[in-house]
Amino acid sequence: LSFAIGMDVVKDEGVMALMKGSNIFALKRVFDWSTRYFFSDMFESMMLMYGCGVNGVLSPKEKIVASLLGGTASTIVTLPLDVIVAKSQDAKKAGVKVSAWDTFMQDYNEGGFKQLYDANMQGFEVRLLHV
Repeated sequence: LSFAIGMDVVKDEGVMALMKGSNIFALKRVFDWSTRYFFSDMFESMMLMYGCGVNGVLSPKEKIVASLLGGTASTIVTLPLDVIVAKSQDAKKAGVKVSAWDTFMQDYNEGGFKQLYDANMQGFEVRLLHV
């Protein structure tokens, strides 16, 4: 069934139709993984700076702690992007074209910074479990 639908789309709209909307997902993945590695390395460096590890090498447990802290920091930083992507997907399903900036500004106009925080930290606990 999926293959048949894909072939229908290619026939009607061409092969590039299969890539519609993939740019935001690619950007999201790059941002997710780059921040995860950045924060994990940052926490490893901080732990070494504050005396953890032996001879400049962290133990496996210390590396796990640094990675968990890095994943948590990455979640906090990238969650707003995930929420904006989900909102734009919902808008596209409803037939409305909305940019990420429009989504951001709509939340801000509805209730200022508190609304931005509330809207963009939606699902934080569940996302944190993914760390």
